[in-house]
Amino acid sequence: MKNNTSVFDGKTQAKINKLTKEYKDKSLSRQERQEAFRELARVKYIADPRPSISVRKQAKLDAVVWFLDALLFGCITFAKRQMNEGLGTVFSIILTAVMVITVMYAISVERKYKKELDDELSLNSKKRASELAGLTMIIIAAVVGMLVFTMLEKTFTLNSDNWLGLFCTVVFLYSFFEKLFFLIVEGKDNAEEDE
Repeated sequence: MKNNTSVFDGKTQAKINKLTKEYKDKSLSRQERQEAFRELARVKYIADPRPSISVRKQAKLDAVVWFLDALLFGCITFAKRQMNEGLGTVFSIILTAVMVITVMYAISVERKYKKELDDELSLNSKKRASELAGLTMIIIAAVVGMLVFTMLEKTFTLNSDNWLGLFCTVVFLYSFFEKLFFLIVEGKDNAEEDE
């Protein structure tokens, strides 16, 4: 795979160096450093010769990767203990291979395309999506807790393997819901703009 790092022309590189110094200068106010950082990102984005990928397309790709990763860790943590040892190991190997393939694909897309810069609307949509994802995770935790521990009368031992699997499942599931709700909220915002 070829390296997509760009070498900028002299004028652009000088502007990037100047903005980088401003961004790192602690004597400037936080607002001034944030503005320098935004300008630096804009200059690098414009100078990057790679084709761009929209915020929505990147969110779709991320949602698929996060969902598959959450599925992987959830299945390994919860379903593997219900299987016999040989079948559980084969199941874990297959799911791990799927996860590696999706991560490698996501990395290749990230190297091939430059990410579109977030505008004010997408930043607001990301904030709302994050709030909705957190609320969804709380609801899921309550429902799963009630179902598993009360109605089904199942027990779940938390050892080090289960903690890791449970933690990774929750983090990946939260990230999936965050991207999913971003796509929903962004779609509604774009529909409202069109009207």
